[in-house]
Amino acid sequence: MFAKGETRMALSDDLKAIEAQVAKDVTHVQDMKALEELRIKALGKKGQLTALMRMMGKIAPEERPAMGQLANTVRSDIEEALAQGKEKLEAMALEARLEAEAVDV
Repeated sequence: MFAKGETRMALSDDLKAIEAQVAKDVTHVQDMKALEELRIKALGKKGQLTALMRMMGKIAPEERPAMGQLANTVRSDIEEALAQGKEKLEAMALEARLEAEAVDV
């Protein structure tokens, strides 16, 4: 098993790694379907963040509030990155539609 602080550090590092990976992946997403797949991979019922949240029971009770706060911050940051990715995709779709509908006078 882990030493007392070791689980906390590993969990903290994993949370930050998931957040960084999602932020990176959002910049490369080209359509809404891929964005939704990314959301499910990170935040879904069997997602990476959800799996880490289940590990919270393995850390010391006195460390749980700090880890819970970090996990909630990471979840919020991931949701924000996904929302920004969605806005970007919607703007690109609108721009493409306007270009297609533009009439050359």
